[in-house]
Amino acid sequence: MSAPVDSRPGKRTGDEQRTEQPEPQTAEQAEQEAVFEAPFNMETLTRPDLLTTSLGIVVEDWNPQRIVGSLPLDRNRQYYGFLHGGASAALVETLGSLAAVLEAGVGGMVLGQELSVTHHRAARGSGSVIGICTPLFVGTSVATYEVTVHDQRERRIATGRITCQLRRRSVRSPEPEKKV
Repeated sequence: MSAPVDSRPGKRTGDEQRTEQPEPQTAEQAEQEAVFEAPFNMETLTRPDLLTTSLGIVVEDWNPQRIVGSLPLDRNRQYYGFLHGGASAALVETLGSLAAVLEAGVGGMVLGQELSVTHHRAARGSGSVIGICTPLFVGTSVATYEVTVHDQRERRIATGRITCQLRRRSVRSPEPEKKV
């Protein structure tokens, strides 16, 4: 198994830097020693063509049970100067979708199914808001996540829920033997 490629070692659970090639393992050994490996890294999350990059969303920490990201208030305000609700929704969608990508695994695919966001209070001032995503339900083909969004004083400003379809990478079963 290769080490994850990332410029931020130690931020994710199970991230280990390896300096030499590991010896080949049997499937059983590999399963027993499985290390969490994200199917994305900081380079793939900060491409200039992504909405998340335009909004300034930064994913700060991730593992299969918790993803944390921030969204700056500057450039993401509505007419009255508060954080735009659509920007909060984009933060919820981003963190929930990335959690589903982690669940689907390398080679899997995620399709958004439903998104809802309840706005509790306005986010004002400067700085950023923080989103924390945790799983509510993870099944074989569907996963639902809750994302709480907090201001810098740790007050909840929004709560979101996102449900995604999971298309896990299928493992091909061996071809059946042909009878002659």
